[in-house]
Amino acid sequence: MPSEENSALTALLESPTPTSAAELAQIYSRVIRDAVTAWRDNQLSEPQRLLLDALVHRDVLPATLAELDTARSLVEQYRQFEAGVPELHHAPGVLETAAYDAPLLPRGDHLKPGDPVPRGYLEVFGGQPYHTAQSGRRELADAVVSPQNPLTARVMANRVWHWLFGRGIVPTVDNFGRLGEKPTHPELLDYLAARLVEDGWSIKDAIRFLVTTRAFAMSSEPSAQAVAADPANDWLSHMRVRRLEAESIRDSLLAVSGGLDPTMFGKPADANAPRRSVYLQIRRTNLNPFLQVFDAPKPFTTLGRRDATNVPAQSLTMLNSSFVIEQSAAWARSLVKDDSDCAETRVKRMFAIAFARPPEERELTAATSYIDSLANNRAIPTNQVLASIPVWQDFAQSLFDLKEFIYLR
Repeated sequence: MPSEENSALTALLESPTPTSAAELAQIYSRVIRDAVTAWRDNQLSEPQRLLLDALVHRDVLPATLAELDTARSLVEQYRQFEAGVPELHHAPGVLETAAYDAPLLPRGDHLKPGDPVPRGYLEVFGGQPYHTAQSGRRELADAVVSPQNPLTARVMANRVWHWLFGRGIVPTVDNFGRLGEKPTHPELLDYLAARLVEDGWSIKDAIRFLVTTRAFAMSSEPSAQAVAADPANDWLSHMRVRRLEAESIRDSLLAVSGGLDPTMFGKPADANAPRRSVYLQIRRTNLNPFLQVFDAPKPFTTLGRRDATNVPAQSLTMLNSSFVIEQSAAWARSLVKDDSDCAETRVKRMFAIAFARPPEERELTAATSYIDSLANNRAIPTNQVLASIPVWQDFAQSLFDLKEFIYLR
């Protein structure tokens, strides 16, 4: 025989057979009252749970504040208490306790451990053992940021300079050793390192200081004298032309099309969400293909300097990527609603949005000619060009495809 299963009707079926409608109503009342009482006393049986669940879902039992006005004050008090309970946040941490000196593993063979190695700093910088019964992490941290150890501050200051100017004062940002390149401005590097320490290691203050300097405001157009005296721009006679990072390219497409969600903070967003790229969820087994084409670093190791390649796959991506096409369409849908009186007016607006400059005369002529050809190919009358989404979508994508859109001058 099949096994019996609990049912919402079990509690009713276990009652005596009623002989009248009034008796049936009394049985219903008693069974429901017993179930509610059992729920209150934390003694609810499975049949009773199923019965109450069915009655709530069928709106037989009241379950909203509108129906239970007498419970409103208690519910509001409960919610007030609940809101005052701090939300717990968990973070991985390290427990500082008694430690030991780990053995040397010759050639990395864990099956043949060598002699124990005392805990201490890098031997090349002295390497005196730490005289502590604990792990030595605190001593290591103190040594890393010690005023007698200028290397940490120099490396950090050099990386900030690299991020802002496109090339470090020491070009090999990950290598300050013999195989690395020498600093072009050693005194400047020492000054920035000392200033970083004096400001409490504040990266924000370091960035604020550098972006307000004359060097950061220089044009990327070199003078004839600069080309002759500093052809490689080692002395920073002019600002370097730099390609935007992968995340900035994606964010620029969203911003220009009007779809960027500027919400700050929050949980990681899905790859298709219009959030800033810094908020996108990163999965090692499913990296964002658009970002990877533009040299987004793989999240497997640290990287002080990103690659900035210029390969055919990048141009093909800007032509064929569904993401780029979608942003072009979104921009076009917003453009056809503006108050432009002619194609030239709209082109000027688009240049201002995409490149922060007006088009040159030759660019304006070429753009209007291209728009006319797009309209002719689609048999769109002249008086309807400004309202044609396909025409402006193609032109919008043509602006995205220009090198100027992904290069910072």
